Amino acid sequence: MNAEKYVKEIVTKVKCTGAKRKEIGSQLLSDIAARREQGETLEEIMESMGQPQEIAEAFCQNLSDADKKAYRRSRIRKIAVDIVLMLIVVSILTWWMMPKPAVLGDDLSQEEIEASVENVISLLNEDDFDGLQDIATEELKDKLTLETIDSVRQDISEDWGGMQSIGRVYAQGIKQKGDLIIVTQTDAIYENVSVVYTISFDENLKLGGLYIR
Repeated sequence: MNAEKYVKEIVTKVKCTGAKRKEIGSQLLSDIAARREQGETLEEIMESMGQPQEIAEAFCQNLSDADKKAYRRSRIRKIAVDIVLMLIVVSILTWWMMPKPAVLGDDLSQEEIEASVENVISLLNEDDFDGLQDIATEELKDKLTLETIDSVRQDISEDWGGMQSIGRVYAQGIKQKGDLIIVTQTDAIYENVSVVYTISFDENLKLGGLYIR
């Protein structure tokens, strides 16, 4: 395990805002770097610091009232965003179930759709939210943040582990108000959890909807 992964395991378990997590992570990495310059090995440093869960709990206990309030506000915003995302997916799935199928056409192959799905999941795994926003529709861009996605992840499991495999990608084209929407669903297996991704795209394969369960 390297220092970055060790610190990431700590900060993802601290119940605070994304900005505070970044601050804690930067400070931990700085402290570790300073101790390594003094001759300590990374293994010695991690052993003396303790397990990520223990360190995270200590940070949680020492958070200021302002940080705790900010975290509660972010959770409320996250719930509101989750509801919006769920409504988007439910709306799409409702149209999907209605007898309004659409042919995807020769210009959209199964291979292209699978590649787009795998790209979205890869960007999520890498926490590359700039990359996600670059491929998303304008309506979804501002909802794709580390804070939002981390909250969803932690509601499923605090420790997903590394991704092991992606299952078969199922794709269906639908027409909604004259626009083509491509709805996909696939399973992803991680070291400690299995999740289902429902990902939708517009006719240009721009990311238009994301739901993780």
